Amino acid sequence: MPTFQTYKASTLDTTTGTTLVTCGTGQHFLHSAYVANVYGSAMGITLKVEHADATVTYVAYNYKVFPNETVDLVKDNKIYLLTGDKLIAQADKSDAFTVNVSLLDEANQ
Repeated sequence: MPTFQTYKASTLDTTTGTTLVTCGTGQHFLHSAYVANVYGSAMGITLKVEHADATVTYVAYNYKVFPNETVDLVKDNKIYLLTGDKLIAQADKSDAFTVNVSLLDEANQ
């Protein structure tokens, strides 16, 4: 049965990124990806999907978020993640953002 899951991170790996979720079997609907800049100046954040075949699709690339601002990087987009896909967040400063992702697991059930 499909269920909503939330994945959170308050520190991000600045070199390779932090894996927020690795998808299990099936289709998974990425509902939202809220990022909040908790740093004192504008910072860029990258959100990408690393597919099971190691190719990468960027949801946002070095997207500038101003201080004390929260944005949904997914917004009105309809993004499905498939078996083995990883959702990865990366920023220039490890503690500049908090990230909260909402994912509907097994959306095709």
